[in-house]
Amino acid sequence: MTKKLICLLLIVFASLGLMAQQQKRAVDQLVYPKLNDIQPPQVVEHQLSNGLTILMVEDRDFPSVNMVALVRGGKIAEPKEKNGLSELLGITLRTGGTTNMNGDDVDKYLDRIGASIDSYSSEGEVTLQSECLKENTDDVIKLFADFLKQPGFTEDKIDLAKTQMRSEISRRNDEPFGVVPRELNKILYGKDSAYARQLEYADLDNLKREDLLGFHKTWFRPDMTYLAVWGDFSAADMKARLEKYFGGWTNQGPKPQVVLPQIPPTSYSVNQIEKSDVEQTFIFMGELGLRYDDPDYAPVYMMSEILGGGFSSRLFKKVRTELGLAYGAGGGMSPAFDHKGMFYFYTSTKPSTTAKALQAMLDEIHKIRGELVTDVELKTAKEGFLNRFAFQFDSTAKLVNRMLIYKFYGYPMDFNQKLRAAVEKVTKEDIQKAAQNYLLPDKLAIVAMGKVKEFDEPLSKFGTVNTLDITIPTGKKVEMADNPQAEGKALELAKKAAKFMGEPALMNLKDIYLDGKVSMEGQEFPYKIYFVFPDKYAQELMFGEMSLKLIINGDKAIVSQGGQTAPLPDSEAGDVRKSMWTEANCVFLLKSIIDGTVKAQYLKEGTFAGQPHELVAANTPQGLFLLFIDKKTGQLSAVRYESMGEKGNEDIVEIYQNVKDVQGLKLPQQVTTNVNNEPKVSNKIWKVKVNSGIASATFEK
Repeated sequence: MTKKLICLLLIVFASLGLMAQQQKRAVDQLVYPKLNDIQPPQVVEHQLSNGLTILMVEDRDFPSVNMVALVRGGKIAEPKEKNGLSELLGITLRTGGTTNMNGDDVDKYLDRIGASIDSYSSEGEVTLQSECLKENTDDVIKLFADFLKQPGFTEDKIDLAKTQMRSEISRRNDEPFGVVPRELNKILYGKDSAYARQLEYADLDNLKREDLLGFHKTWFRPDMTYLAVWGDFSAADMKARLEKYFGGWTNQGPKPQVVLPQIPPTSYSVNQIEKSDVEQTFIFMGELGLRYDDPDYAPVYMMSEILGGGFSSRLFKKVRTELGLAYGAGGGMSPAFDHKGMFYFYTSTKPSTTAKALQAMLDEIHKIRGELVTDVELKTAKEGFLNRFAFQFDSTAKLVNRMLIYKFYGYPMDFNQKLRAAVEKVTKEDIQKAAQNYLLPDKLAIVAMGKVKEFDEPLSKFGTVNTLDITIPTGKKVEMADNPQAEGKALELAKKAAKFMGEPALMNLKDIYLDGKVSMEGQEFPYKIYFVFPDKYAQELMFGEMSLKLIINGDKAIVSQGGQTAPLPDSEAGDVRKSMWTEANCVFLLKSIIDGTVKAQYLKEGTFAGQPHELVAANTPQGLFLLFIDKKTGQLSAVRYESMGEKGNEDIVEIYQNVKDVQGLKLPQQVTTNVNNEPKVSNKIWKVKVNSGIASATFEK
């Protein structure tokens, strides 16, 4: 169970009226503890003669050293005709090795010493990060420097990255809560803008190794790079090490200029997307917002939180609680460091209540502009924000990374403290003024996706309607390129994992029952899971004496409670179907790889928990899964995949622990779920039954 799925359960639970009484009394009675001051670490700043900017923080809690390098020039730096170049570079910078060591040899070396180096790109920068034990500091810094100075960009790793990116293109319309904000983004920033430009198959076909080398030569230079190092070292010693490995790095040619994309003027628009395979209408509306450093950021953010932030927000209370039109409604402001971010507000509702829900959202936007918020709303939003804010900086890693970002974008190093002070001073009058100045109804862009012909009223009620086409242009729709050798090794490794687990019992598995407890953010919920292969699945979550069940029965997906049932929206049903593949140590996924139902390929050797592992990619109808198989024992230690969260794709890693024998199967008794590299959910399994003959009625109501 992922963080998103648990949140979904709580939302659906509320939608069925099971939390109404608790909610009524909970919000106004919230009591927040007094915040501790954020104490920034002692930062030693240094600049090499070549212009490389360095931040160093001594942290002796663990015998390890961490590094993060930010290089100016992400999506905004790639030529329009080379769309996707920075993303491809962000992947292959690491996987392609260096001119001194190929990527596979790097994997083996890092596995041996229990270290890691990763790379990725974003709108405004390319990131390279590493972690190693103190004793391997010199070797890892040298390798880290080689990645920045002389990457290999080998053709085989470029091809592999393109295969992964093609797979993402082919699935980009599968997740409704990904499609609608994506299209809103294109409307606000312009479809050809680097802030919104969409990757197509033809773009990938147009990218060559020479393009990567050219981009690297232009942008990867010391005077465009910012490096943070923290861990068990002395600053004086680290200065000498960095000078040794980075001092000879020279700037070649004139320094490139960062040219931010022009953001076009926005205007009111109504847009619809016809999608007949969804049961809900997915609505997003938004407009341009602010930068983090805007003088009005604090009151504007507080305004957006009161309007759309969580169960206590006006949108949630109006659309869900009062009108009963949706499972949830909300939104907020997504700021940026170097350009205007955006406001976004969303809900999903039945086609027959689309116009009604949209009107309710617009009414709340007008309302917050016309009247002062209440004292309770201000107190709840302010204290909630400040407490969440504190948790963003509760570790040295978080603080150092945030300070590096501030340095990179030219923000003051005490920006955290200034922002907190600004939020504490916000008044009700400030919030109304912020709404009147920045939340402009005549600038809103509205996007609704669903069964247009079933809407209760045509969207033309709200203005001239634009119909958006989300068809994926044809191209090489290859989920995985044919690679018999990689496929053969993947099958071999899947069988190895099955042998460790208990292959005869695994392949004879007809059904499985799990009884356990899931813990998240200090709350615990008992649960039961029923799974009859291949397409019957139920999750039952207990809230005291009440329970909620999510059911997949073939093509049907429903939520059931107390005899009441409702269709489960496609996006949430997709999350439940995804969990079917990973349940009980991926038993269904392994069975499907072995019997040929699911295509899989061997990727590379890697490391997990400091131990050598083989990495296998499995391509299912619900997306790509990465399996970590212990090289020595064959144990399936973890699985990694992506899931759509409120703010975009989330990186999910499920870690299987405490393996015990259950009726001939070695199954984990505990599963820890990390979301974006942070532990979020702990799942303890109390009881497992195999081939017990689960009744068909379990999957009805």
